[in-house]
Amino acid sequence: MICLWKRWSSFALAGLVLAAISGCGPLVVKSNPGTFSVPADAAAQLNKQQSVTLDNAYKAETQVNIYTGSRDWQADLQQYTETAIALLGREMTKKGIDLAPQSAKSITLRVRDVQASPGWVIRTILVLEAQYGDGTKSTIAAENTSPSDAWRAVDGAIMRAVSQLLRDDKFLAYVNR
Repeated sequence: MICLWKRWSSFALAGLVLAAISGCGPLVVKSNPGTFSVPADAAAQLNKQQSVTLDNAYKAETQVNIYTGSRDWQADLQQYTETAIALLGREMTKKGIDLAPQSAKSITLRVRDVQASPGWVIRTILVLEAQYGDGTKSTIAAENTSPSDAWRAVDGAIMRAVSQLLRDDKFLAYVNR
């Protein structure tokens, strides 16, 4: 009888743990611009001190599913883009570029096509789009994995996209002109 009680209580405890983990709604995966820094050499080719306006293409919260499974994962593309703007702005400021509204040069960023997949590691892929004030555009695809959690996988993918943008020929031609 005691053996059956232990077995039943083990199953009940496992059920409670699974219920707590699965939650009632989707998992919201937020980003944090403080998680990672862009590599020190990423902005090495920025060389013109000037003013630039950085804008978010999303004017409101834009919720999307980035993973569909036993518990969906959701993201706010406006918030992800704000993280990209913070990372890019930090590097531009280090190079003497003033970030100011109403500048002669403007760059509008958009993070899109975010996909995440869990497994042994969590993998995130996304696209960072930069629309320049002269009508040209750069599109950067980036990927990152994390053995720990979805937040770090997303933050790493955004950081990698910004790092690639800082080395992108169209970006450099526009900003350094």
